[in-house]
Amino acid sequence: MAYKDFVQPQIINIDNEVRLRSYDGSYKQAIPWYQDEFVYYNSEGITDTSKIPDESYVKRMYEYLNNNGELYFIEVLEDGAYIPIGDVTIKEQNPPIAIGVAKYRGVGIGTKVMKAIIKRGKEIGITKFYGTTIYDYNIASQKLHESLGYICVEVRGKDRIYELEL
Repeated sequence: MAYKDFVQPQIINIDNEVRLRSYDGSYKQAIPWYQDEFVYYNSEGITDTSKIPDESYVKRMYEYLNNNGELYFIEVLEDGAYIPIGDVTIKEQNPPIAIGVAKYRGVGIGTKVMKAIIKRGKEIGITKFYGTTIYDYNIASQKLHESLGYICVEVRGKDRIYELEL
């Protein structure tokens, strides 16, 4: 989806090994990511495994994100080809990021991706990311956002609400 009056690029190269590729309707590759208990707990705060998302949930989520922002697959270069390992959406309110493949968590990809979406946000006229909700137990995500200048503006129970002025 184009954000307001801007055309969404097909590819945003971050470095020689990481890029963003615009969503093309291929949501099925993300189903295992959102069925991963770690990803679901950190993104939705749900520990009840009977509520792990099914295919229709992931499809609806991707349709929503694609219609309300710029949705991208996060891809890494592996064995000479780019493979999707997660997703990120550029939108003003609560822009989500998920690294769905465990071996790529905690190795700096999230930081690179967040820096790229901040840059893209500025390019398309976003002045603030707001309502970014991070659970109090998700220390890694809190540290990532704070290292990029996000400020915790509110605590609501287990939710920490962050903002970033662009």
